[in-house]
Amino acid sequence: MKRILLILTAIAALTLSCEKPEPGPDTGAKARPGYKELLEAYDAGKVFKEVQASAEVNVVVFEDGSKINVPVSSFMIHDHTKTPAPAVEVETGMQWWSVGGQMTGIKALHSALSKYDAEPVYVYFDAATLYMYVSNRAFLKFASNRLTPEDELARRQNIPVIEIDTGGKGIYDKENYVKGTITIKDPEKLYSDVEEFSAPMGIRGRGNSTWSFPKKPWKVKLDSKASIFGMGADKEWCLLANYSDRTLMRNILAMKLSEICGFAWTPHMYSVHVYLNNEYQGVYTFCEHKKVSADRVDIDLDAGDVYLEIEQQQDETTCWWTSMGVPMMFSDPEEPSAELLAEIQKHFDDFEDALYSKDMADPQKGYAAYIDVDSFIDYYIVQELAKNTDGNLRKSSFITKKKGGKLVMHHLWDFDLTFGNSGGLLHDPEGFFIKDYTPGWYVGDNWFNRMMKDPAFVDRLQARWNELYPQLVAMVDFIDEQALILDKAQQQNFKVWSIWESVDWVDCPSLGSYEKEVDFLKEFYSERVEWMNTAINKL
Repeated sequence: MKRILLILTAIAALTLSCEKPEPGPDTGAKARPGYKELLEAYDAGKVFKEVQASAEVNVVVFEDGSKINVPVSSFMIHDHTKTPAPAVEVETGMQWWSVGGQMTGIKALHSALSKYDAEPVYVYFDAATLYMYVSNRAFLKFASNRLTPEDELARRQNIPVIEIDTGGKGIYDKENYVKGTITIKDPEKLYSDVEEFSAPMGIRGRGNSTWSFPKKPWKVKLDSKASIFGMGADKEWCLLANYSDRTLMRNILAMKLSEICGFAWTPHMYSVHVYLNNEYQGVYTFCEHKKVSADRVDIDLDAGDVYLEIEQQQDETTCWWTSMGVPMMFSDPEEPSAELLAEIQKHFDDFEDALYSKDMADPQKGYAAYIDVDSFIDYYIVQELAKNTDGNLRKSSFITKKKGGKLVMHHLWDFDLTFGNSGGLLHDPEGFFIKDYTPGWYVGDNWFNRMMKDPAFVDRLQARWNELYPQLVAMVDFIDEQALILDKAQQQNFKVWSIWESVDWVDCPSLGSYEKEVDFLKEFYSERVEWMNTAINKL
């Protein structure tokens, strides 16, 4: 008899455990305005769009245009678009929900209970969609057209592919274009709304020292103007090889700094895979060719404006050296009239004379009467921050002058050998370089060294640096972002161009892995920013 009673008791207990638990008196959809409507939207498969938040109500908006008002007094909808959501769980050995390790006072109900008879525990949204933890242990993830952060990263890692077909012909020099076709495939629409672009074009080599490297840089000239990746329509484009930059991102980093400073023009740059006649060439940076045009260097040549380059190679038609030893060239017009050449040379002579005169600090009689000081300060900040081997008034620096106007540092260019990617003192994140070294790398006066003898210039430099400093510090996050985007691409690139390959004269040995190269760039950049922050504010 005792055995039978034990069996009956066990059966009764089992029966009770399978019964649908009753909701508590204060739980369920009726007790929480907005909760039932969200459940119905979830069951209907509505696609989440966004949450419009205010102090009193959160409005959940769906792609079909429908909206649900959730009073803040009913329950919160938390924004985790920029922060990870906390752990939401039932504490072991207890029957209460906790959020981020803190008890909520919400009881964990049986999973057999309908979600309509339960209550919300934690509701939040992120970059992908809306989520609901429900007291009956249900976890609801709303349908969404958005990608999860992981899916979005995977999408962005599928960088566009550029296919160049020259019919098997090689590209052997920097003068003669080889005819062919360029096809650009961007199925993820990363850089524009165009999935594929194809056009006839010519291609030739480009660059000075970079043309001597095994991985060749190229210039592309379309037969007709076209917009690529949403950039202004033009015929001329560049493919930068970045052979000596194992992070594949220093030029892109510099252009981001250019955007922050607000230079007159910032060349757009995008990472791409390149194939030449079906043979993989590696990861390149596709960008706008530097030239005078409405969408690039926007000046009026017909009105007497000029586009000049500081370049010790002196490889343009019209070149000269200033009295302070700065190598200048006319980029456009290539062959100025004798009158225009004399006018520009005189302006430089007057500028440098004023820079060394007793009135050098006078706004009307000194150097400031001849240059756009703000553009020179921005140029100095970026070049010094990058510790650019070419940036000490020696190479790849571009100046414009409008008729009757001042000299303007118009845009930046050529930053592959920067941010520690050179040997000797350039590998050290501390110490001035642009300020103290002349084009021949002799310690002494140059334009910037001399201007810093003017207290007003130093004041403006310090004010500008301190204005930019918060954004400059945050650029480490941009480096991380680019490294994530390039992670898959760099693996493919370094199967063709070994991570161990190096340019002997750069004197910057490989660190052996892409991760270590990126870590060095971040470390150099961070230390350089902080050193400059102290040094500039002590001038």
